[in-house]
Amino acid sequence: MLFMTRLEEALASLRRPDMRDLKETLSAVGCTPRQAEPHVAQPDRLPYGRTVLFRNTEVEAILVHLPARTGTFIHDHGDSLGCAIVVEGELINTVFRTDGRGDAIYASEERVRSGQCLSAPAGLIHRMRNPGAGRTVSLHLYAPPLTGTKTYAEADEYVLDYVI
Repeated sequence: MLFMTRLEEALASLRRPDMRDLKETLSAVGCTPRQAEPHVAQPDRLPYGRTVLFRNTEVEAILVHLPARTGTFIHDHGDSLGCAIVVEGELINTVFRTDGRGDAIYASEERVRSGQCLSAPAGLIHRMRNPGAGRTVSLHLYAPPLTGTKTYAEADEYVLDYVI
């Protein structure tokens, strides 16, 4: 069965999926670099490429392409929870918390290699980056579909515009 057919059939049957459902679906669908290739988008307005593969009222599937040494902005997923599997390459998933002003402060990070999953519970603030010389491709599932996402400034990114 074709990858897109498997993906659509698996996602169309989900009702109010939780993290376990999303992880099981990613595992059941499977995605190889060859299957992902026709859907890999080059960066356009963002530093990474993204392709929405499926979306209904319950769940959304997005293929993300991080070119060498690039990453996403620090962001959350609104009210959605999500998980992803690295299809090709590897990424660093950096988790943040917010300070009193709402800026992002580093909390932790993990390296996620090809074939491994990462979880993004609702409310998680993170950034994914590709540390390598080759590309990274990952398949992401979100429930419900993404809305109300927010980007954050890193707390130490501020520069004073005056001299003391």
